[in-house]
Amino acid sequence: MVGMMSRPERPESDPMQTLFNTLLEEARSAASQGNGCSYELYVQKFTSEIDRRAAKLAPEEAAQLVAMATSQGDYVAPCDQVRFPGCCSHGIEWGCCPAGCDDDDGSWCDDARHDDIIALEAQFQKELAAEEERERLELIAARDARVLDRIHSFRQRTA
Repeated sequence: MVGMMSRPERPESDPMQTLFNTLLEEARSAASQGNGCSYELYVQKFTSEIDRRAAKLAPEEAAQLVAMATSQGDYVAPCDQVRFPGCCSHGIEWGCCPAGCDDDDGSWCDDARHDDIIALEAQFQKELAAEEERERLELIAARDARVLDRIHSFRQRTA
């Protein structure tokens, strides 16, 4: 009887913990699709998935989800992610990517082709930055919507 009283409560019994575990698993599944076996791309996609899901939660719940994802090791804030010049979107050096980011015909290191690859990489980085900015603005819009909902709720209560 004493052993039963001292047993810690199982984390699965907490509905928020269950929700967070489900959200993390869904984000992992979505991030692993099409990542080309690159951990760097997986981290970028996983982080984006977590940020999208967190935007739909209350601020304190969103912070808990992000903290949980960070503690498990695959969430890295976009500002802390490392970009490698001369690498494809998978974080792999041009000419070596198993996902076929280049058509390795042996000429990938020619000066003209190299310049094209660097230009494409710069364009990709711009597009990635624009996507990150869009996601940031979506998070702000979701937060603003929650704030406006609260203000509207307070006004209704005081009216």
